[in-house]
Amino acid sequence: MRDGNGYATGVALALVVFTVGCGESRSTGTVTSKSGGETSTAPPANVVEKRDHALIRAVNAVPGRSTVTLYAGDSAAFKAVAYRKATGYQEIPDDLFHFELKAGDKPDGASLASNREKLADGGHYTVIALPSEDPNDLNLRVLNDELKPVTNGKARARFINGMAGDTDVDLFVRGQKDPMFDGVNFKAEAGWKDVDPTSGTLVAKPDNKNNTLATLPATTLEAGKSYTFVLVGKPGKYEIIKIEDAVAAQPR
Repeated sequence: MRDGNGYATGVALALVVFTVGCGESRSTGTVTSKSGGETSTAPPANVVEKRDHALIRAVNAVPGRSTVTLYAGDSAAFKAVAYRKATGYQEIPDDLFHFELKAGDKPDGASLASNREKLADGGHYTVIALPSEDPNDLNLRVLNDELKPVTNGKARARFINGMAGDTDVDLFVRGQKDPMFDGVNFKAEAGWKDVDPTSGTLVAKPDNKNNTLATLPATTLEAGKSYTFVLVGKPGKYEIIKIEDAVAAQPR
């Protein structure tokens, strides 16, 4: 069983922060990201670092919230992010940032969740809006993406369990005996893992049980690429979001 790190809760929100030292800027070149049929690119980390900026993207993993707006400081960094959508990266100043989540149709309305995070210059971050066990609350999690070129012939993968509740989740490639990720609990991010290149159907199941929660057919994990998978949804309709990042090596 794997748990998350750095949790703080409030009366009407839950704040979740995951931070790691950022050393990616020395080798991280242009990043090409794909999700939901859309492709975006982000500049090399050292270029962003020289501008004293960091890179963030947003993911709406909240069922029942058709759109959300993410504020970084006083500005709306991402407006009306649709449910199950992952945006491309956007540059913001690398400072102590107050992130705030609001309803997509009420960008000037009440805060649904918030988080304060120190961003490293040249770093890549994914801000994920997640549900809560309490229907009146939401969670906002910041992941340090630690993107880097993958040159060992493997693919990199990580998995976030966005299914509200106390069910730990396993993620399999159908036909393989051992799970890619084992016993990941709600809001937890299992961390990057090097995996062999493969293709097939991804299957999310409750830990040590046989029933299927969600599948992602025709999934290919290519050598040299990084993949983020997020389980989203509610009982009877769970899905898996896939984000693919191809990281170029920074020219010396």
